[in-house]
Amino acid sequence: MRSLRSCLTLVTVAALSWPVLAGGLGEKAPPLKIKQWVKGKPVDVTSADGRHVYVVEFWATWCGPCIHSIPHLTEMQKKFKDSNVVFVGVSVDDEHTVARVEPFVAEMGEKMDYTVAIDDNGQTAKAYLDAHYVNGIPHAFVIDQRGRLVWHGHPQSDLEQVIEQVVSGKFDLAAAKKRMAPVYEQRRREWTLRQHMREYFELVGSAGNEQRAAELGRKILELGRKDAQTLNSFAWAILTREGLAQRDYKLALRAAEMANEASKGEDAAILDTYALALFENGRKQEAVRVQQRAVELASKQYPDEAALLAELKQRLERFRKEAD
Repeated sequence: MRSLRSCLTLVTVAALSWPVLAGGLGEKAPPLKIKQWVKGKPVDVTSADGRHVYVVEFWATWCGPCIHSIPHLTEMQKKFKDSNVVFVGVSVDDEHTVARVEPFVAEMGEKMDYTVAIDDNGQTAKAYLDAHYVNGIPHAFVIDQRGRLVWHGHPQSDLEQVIEQVVSGKFDLAAAKKRMAPVYEQRRREWTLRQHMREYFELVGSAGNEQRAAELGRKILELGRKDAQTLNSFAWAILTREGLAQRDYKLALRAAEMANEASKGEDAAILDTYALALFENGRKQEAVRVQQRAVELASKQYPDEAALLAELKQRLERFRKEAD
């Protein structure tokens, strides 16, 4: 539970680039900006030659689910090769892991039997993943014979069926756009929320930005009002993140309250955050009661997490001592 909350915090405060396309399905696919073609010949996905269909799949050597998808991508490349379908795996490994790409591809051999390339300083990921509010890999994009981006999603979802429909000319782009419209709207909201949170923690890292930080805090609460995990992550970061020049304990409490309401008081991690927020706001007796509930729930929800339970109980004892 604690590790999950930490991951959420890291995601929300990470540096994010604002989407540059966000045109949705049906738009012309952007060109691939490639640092190195590791396997196969260079590919121009913008050719729109009326014949070729392209599948651009983003992966990394450190991504377990990506590696798990590779054999399936190879099978599909073989299946659709005679139908002029070209698969391109674009690695998004950064400077810390990019040296692993060539050896990895060489070791995979025929198991990774399609074109493989390395992104050029994140330019391709920005034009595809960021532009469509995608923050996870593996993720594949399908480009039709007219050079239009017509589908994107996890490569092990319905990618194979989509390719069959695109190749046969039976893919319903209008229906796909209709299905994706609410998804784009949700992702746009989530992306905006993460942007606000990133900026918020940049502001509170130094003194003198109280007014702008307060404005952003209100926006974050409004955008995330039904997102219990994001609100919980936000509150926990305010309460515990190191290096903050200012901590808005009232804002943390409101975020924790809203997270608890959204989770109906049945999430041990959120109750733990809520109790700490109450404590930091001087409401120590309430903190004890909420933390006691967090311990009770955690004992049922995470019976094998001894270290976690010990941490929650330790915090409960501290609250009790200072509440007396």
